Amino acid sequence: MIIFREQLIALLPIIVIGITIVGIMLSIIYSRNQFKHAVLTIIGMIIASVSSLLHMMWSMNKSGQNFFQLICIDNFSVLYVILIMFVGIASSILGYVWLVYYPVYRSDEFYLLLLIASIGGILLVITNHLIVLFLGIELISISICGLISYPVFSKKSIELSIKYIILSGVSSSFLLFGIVFIYCKTGSLSFIDIKEILSTYNNVNHMLSQPSMTLIVIGLSMMMIGMGFKLSCVPFHLWISDIYQGTPTAVSMYLATGSKIAVTAVLMRFLLILPDQYNELLHIFLSVSACCSMLFGSLMAIPQISIKRMLAYSSITNAGYLLIALIALRMNNCAIIQESISVYLVSYLFANVGVWGIVNIVSTAYIQKEKNDADTIYLYHGLFWREPMLSVIFVIAILSLAGIPMTFGFIGKFYLLFIGISNQLWFLTVMMIISSIISMFYYLKIITNLFNSNFVNNTNINYDILKKWMIKPEGFMVIIVAIIILFFGVYPQFIVNLIQQFVI
Repeated sequence: MIIFREQLIALLPIIVIGITIVGIMLSIIYSRNQFKHAVLTIIGMIIASVSSLLHMMWSMNKSGQNFFQLICIDNFSVLYVILIMFVGIASSILGYVWLVYYPVYRSDEFYLLLLIASIGGILLVITNHLIVLFLGIELISISICGLISYPVFSKKSIELSIKYIILSGVSSSFLLFGIVFIYCKTGSLSFIDIKEILSTYNNVNHMLSQPSMTLIVIGLSMMMIGMGFKLSCVPFHLWISDIYQGTPTAVSMYLATGSKIAVTAVLMRFLLILPDQYNELLHIFLSVSACCSMLFGSLMAIPQISIKRMLAYSSITNAGYLLIALIALRMNNCAIIQESISVYLVSYLFANVGVWGIVNIVSTAYIQKEKNDADTIYLYHGLFWREPMLSVIFVIAILSLAGIPMTFGFIGKFYLLFIGISNQLWFLTVMMIISSIISMFYYLKIITNLFNSNFVNNTNINYDILKKWMIKPEGFMVIIVAIIILFFGVYPQFIVNLIQQFVI
């Protein structure tokens, strides 16, 4: 087994994150310093992102580096590695602030778990093999389980970690059984080999006519169910709103963005190995799940008074939007569809970082008394009259999440609508529009609370702490995110051209 220099450069993101993990573990032995380990984590992720870009610029093989049919590192994977690193950096910043105001026993391991989850995400976006896929998902699941239960003295956190373990166990069981069934018939776990074997059958009916071949259909179905749990789409969304509400804000943001980006990337690769004969079967499965996710997520978010639960149902709705794009990708694999999915995910990422960042900032002023996040919508009553700039940034992020014009979120949704119409997915496109209209009710509910003048002095918020938000790292982060949302909302061509370099 010989690894050449160019292949070594391609593997640098994983190597850098691995070295960072070992470095922090050795550092913990000598001294515990949360600030030092947070900085090391952020530096490691920045270096991993830069090394990934260097591979793309220096690589002579534009089709990507294949490592013994296990992983494929191409321009597509470079984009998603950078997105996962960005999520990790944002989560590290929010996690550091949370741990400062909510000190827990041995806080340094928080960053180790975050780095391990990032390695799992990288493995998912570069996988070309079912075993690597399973390994990546397990690394993310186990790490997030530890992050959810990090407030070890909270009974609620222990309860939520048990719920997440159950969900992850069910998801992994479906996924592993699906892999076993596929291997039983194909004798291979490589995406390339599986595609060649499945392409020998004329259609699904031909496959189902042979009893032994039904194993492949069952295996593919079970794998899609397992992926559905990770994507949090209906009907695989059980307890997801409870988990979002009860976990630390930094972890909730990683669940809403990092895991979704990684799973979407691997689904884009996995769905493309299936021959065209499976389009009808996949179309039915994904269409039903997409419709249910869009409607259920939008309707269930309306009566909520918890911002975190609203964002949980919003993530379910957005999972439905992504399924529409995946259906279009199966029908017509072209660069514009991959570009549209990527633009949407980038816009979704920035909007979520902005919203979760504001929740984390307000929580630092609320956590002092209650030891909880500022989750209830009434805690934000009249915030505009005390902190107008913070409220404006919050509004920008929410409007982007809703897909309102002049924001980056609108560009992302516009691309999804475009590919839905281009591929004649009329019913799903109409459902997406209806869902977006319904979603405006709960997004506007948050915004109107900010401008409510009847509750200018909220006794649950320590405004002396809150007014210092601009000099904190998360304050600087949300300001940059708001500028990006507005800039790309007005001038999207820059980011679109940039993404095209990765997907074409």
